[in-house]
Amino acid sequence: MRIAHIHGTDNQTITRFAADLCRHAAAAGHKALLCCGYDPVPGDIPCLRIGETLLSPMEYRAARNPLRRGIGSLLAKGRSIGAAAGRLMHRGFSLVTDRCGFYSSHTTRHFLRQLDKFQPDLVHLHSLHGCCLNVPLVIDYLRERDIPVVWTLHDNWAYTGHCVRNSYPIKPYLRPQDAPDASLPAICTQWQKGCESCPMKHTHPASYVLDQCNKNYLEKWTLFTSLRRLALASPSRCCSNEVKQSFLSAYPVHTLPGMVNLRAFTPCGDEQTMQRTVERYHLDLLEDRRLVLCAADRWDGQNSLDDLKALAKVLGSEYCVAATGLTGRQIRSLPEGMLGMPAVTDPAEMCALYTAADLLLCTDPLSAARLPEAMACGTQVLCYDTAALPEYITSRCGAAVPPGDIAAAAHTVRKLCTVPKDPMACMEQAAQYRSERCCEGYLALYRRMTGR
Repeated sequence: MRIAHIHGTDNQTITRFAADLCRHAAAAGHKALLCCGYDPVPGDIPCLRIGETLLSPMEYRAARNPLRRGIGSLLAKGRSIGAAAGRLMHRGFSLVTDRCGFYSSHTTRHFLRQLDKFQPDLVHLHSLHGCCLNVPLVIDYLRERDIPVVWTLHDNWAYTGHCVRNSYPIKPYLRPQDAPDASLPAICTQWQKGCESCPMKHTHPASYVLDQCNKNYLEKWTLFTSLRRLALASPSRCCSNEVKQSFLSAYPVHTLPGMVNLRAFTPCGDEQTMQRTVERYHLDLLEDRRLVLCAADRWDGQNSLDDLKALAKVLGSEYCVAATGLTGRQIRSLPEGMLGMPAVTDPAEMCALYTAADLLLCTDPLSAARLPEAMACGTQVLCYDTAALPEYITSRCGAAVPPGDIAAAAHTVRKLCTVPKDPMACMEQAAQYRSERCCEGYLALYRRMTGR
């Protein structure tokens, strides 16, 4: 079986997820190709960057003719620059028009021609809202060729008119009294009947001028329901229940919890890696303070960065609240005592950070996969009691607090750091989400979809 994975965002957690599926499929005798729009990509599996040409850099490097190799290298660099420019233009237009996923037609046509070379028997879709793909062209390609499709819904974007996460409150949302309107529900439910006047259009994928959520919603409905051979997968029961209330309810939904590669994520015992990570991210400045780590790929309007700042203030000088995935501007905005880091893409460094932390705090459902990663490293966890987050933990490995309740979060952090959970219990809980178990579930789904 030839399986192509398409992932169009810069979320490295999803990239690792897709890469693990590719490795497992290859080990089972199948051929897998990971198509992604952003670096870095794994070096141990066949990958195609969206906008580039399938395997051509490898072919040119393997060529004996130095001239041909040089020309190939220049062409590859040119295509890479063109793809990056296309992403920037797509993002810029989306900021004005609220049409993320509806540009980049030239790049997408080129990508689909490369995908044709691979001749997939099945296509596995992941997140498509990274401003590098024209989603209608991708869906038309799959429908016209009648290719079986498995789509893992890592977020809500597929069935909303705009947002990737439909939960209120929106900014400012630090404390319950800061909610924009007490009459609003905890979760926006417009997507159940039709989105209009999106209250979260400034959140990813942001639009600061037009609001076209109704147009987006109707076009997505028409597009996605045109696929004849589609199976949906969800990493949580919460998301599965939402899908069954959306316009995608006619399709089967399979709940396949997120996974963690227990070979990659384990307590860091390498002194050199630990020392390098400590020096690189300035953990040596902590002295005797407790480290509360908050890991994410990005922090936008819904990732509760303001919550972390408030938590750091309440916890005081005995604790250090640290966050990964911050931009330079966000790092400079942090108050004294907080520690900011850019996105960490190296699993070995993430293991070192998880191992060094006294606790992992997760406030965003889009970062739920961080919970089993941290637990696999023996680190206890604390999360907001929202969406899928509580599904990953038990009282033996962590706790959950109401979203935005800073006082409760601070109290629980102190309690967990004073009487920590057993690292072995955390690792046992993470083992429930081991990659082999999840990958077998996906392979069984692939076989059902293709009849092979």
